[in-house]
Amino acid sequence: MTVGRFLWKLLRFRFTLYIVDGLQWCAFHALPLLTGLGMDWFFDRVTNHSHSVLWLAAPLFIVALVRWTRVGVFFGAFFTWVTHIYHIQAVLRTNMLTGIMRWPGRNLPASPGEAMTRFRDDVEEVVEYVESWTDFWGFLVFAVISIVIMARINWLITAVAVSPLLVVTLLNNLSGNRARKYGRLNREATGRITGFIAEIFGAVQAVKLGQAEDHVLDRFIQLNESRRQAALRDNLFRQWIQSLNQHVLNVCTGLILLMCATQMRQGHFTVGDFALFTTYLASFGNSVSLFGYMVYQHKRIRVSLDRMRVLFRPGEADSVIDHADIHLYGPPPLVESPKQLVTDKLHYLEGKGLTYTYPDSDNGIHDIHLRIARGEFLVITGRIGSGKSTLVRTLLGMLPMTGGSIVWNGQLVENPATFLVPPRTAYTPQVPRLFSDPLRENITMGRDVTHESLDRVIRHAVMEQDLADLEHGLDTFVGPRGVMLSGGQIQRAATARMMNTEADLLIFDDLSSALDVETEKQLWERLFAENDATCIAVSHRRAALAKADHILVMKDGRVSGQGTLSHLLETNAEMRMLWHGETEEEPEDAEEKFA
Repeated sequence: MTVGRFLWKLLRFRFTLYIVDGLQWCAFHALPLLTGLGMDWFFDRVTNHSHSVLWLAAPLFIVALVRWTRVGVFFGAFFTWVTHIYHIQAVLRTNMLTGIMRWPGRNLPASPGEAMTRFRDDVEEVVEYVESWTDFWGFLVFAVISIVIMARINWLITAVAVSPLLVVTLLNNLSGNRARKYGRLNREATGRITGFIAEIFGAVQAVKLGQAEDHVLDRFIQLNESRRQAALRDNLFRQWIQSLNQHVLNVCTGLILLMCATQMRQGHFTVGDFALFTTYLASFGNSVSLFGYMVYQHKRIRVSLDRMRVLFRPGEADSVIDHADIHLYGPPPLVESPKQLVTDKLHYLEGKGLTYTYPDSDNGIHDIHLRIARGEFLVITGRIGSGKSTLVRTLLGMLPMTGGSIVWNGQLVENPATFLVPPRTAYTPQVPRLFSDPLRENITMGRDVTHESLDRVIRHAVMEQDLADLEHGLDTFVGPRGVMLSGGQIQRAATARMMNTEADLLIFDDLSSALDVETEKQLWERLFAENDATCIAVSHRRAALAKADHILVMKDGRVSGQGTLSHLLETNAEMRMLWHGETEEEPEDAEEKFA
């Protein structure tokens, strides 16, 4: 997307508001034309020894009326401008948030801190550029009309007045690449330190336990110094460009005034003409300065545009400026719960030839086949790095398949990332994320849940005793990422949250890793007390393996074996190694231990 196309589509959002805003600023910036004409009229009458008081006072009344009118126009234009800018900010941030939410899993190509700088700094950069285009038309009208008026008085002086525009434009064009470079470095440095601060708040316990406070502080100082230098270069360069533009204008203004004085001595220039030129030159200088700075902004805005587009999935970056509903006036619409048709109810899910290879690597999964029917418990097991989590994430569309297909009730799933979501499937990753909110909100996620439903999911997640031990029960604040809870409590809170979706298929990625044996056993027993519960779990724990209807054994990204536990213990060496924890035993002994 070019900057011009981006700007045009952005301005067409609430286009009527932009037109009204532009017309008001045109009036505001063009009104000094009347002031200059009034000053010309007044001083010419004074120097001609006019004795009519009314004739002398009329221009002053006109000037005063113009100034008061300009004040009123300013307030109206400012109100419209603020309204327009809020709409621009809202649609950009709405689209960016929508783009982030469309990323599956954790594939967002930016840290939370960097994403925040894109929402804040890059949007503000775009707003500043749009503001220039709002002022542009008023300054353009003033510049064109003032040039015509001044040229009719003296074309030579007018030509000198226009010359700074060419110089300033050339200077800003030459500075474009450096402007983009400094702007990009400043944004990146700000994003790194913002992300680091967020990580510190989320890892307070880890920092304390590791006695790493001094190292964290040193790292913070390094990042802050890097950001300070980047911001200093960026701001100094911007101020230098603005100062250079202004100095060029000041030199030209001084030269013009000297030429005016020379013309007055020769009798080709009146005092009124001098007053008009003096009045117009100040505003004309602002016009030239704005035109030059807009060239600089046009070069620099490419950085902000590219940074915002990064938040979108490949092929969707142009939607950064889609004309979306922003709901600035009145509450946003209620979120409707997805409705599941009878035909959507899970009968079976099948993955055929699932393949995914990580970029620049041979690691991944290759030609995986799996099938699970309603009411079954499928466990995916294997050593660390065998591809278990990769398989689950590929199945859910969090990683793009490079081969294979997924079938739901015989229907081909074209886009797993959007199809395999509640109420069809629900997923909990290896490290669940909790919000710094009460435990209740982390489980319900803002949904209206009956007391009976909440009690049910808490019981299934084996959390009754935890709630009794917590001082405020469900109203306990869990802290950033759940730091106020234990690892097991975080996993069971995530389990309750997943069960609260009432999805047909529940997918756990090593959820029981932080649970003790007894708690894990209770969790699986309570979950499958409901006959139609359907579950896929990544696990190497015996409680899950013993409960499974079907087991998929992974090794080096491929299926090493599959079947029931008893069958695999008899036929699969990898399964025996996992079951016995690196101690090889005879199949007969293993079978006895399982029994």
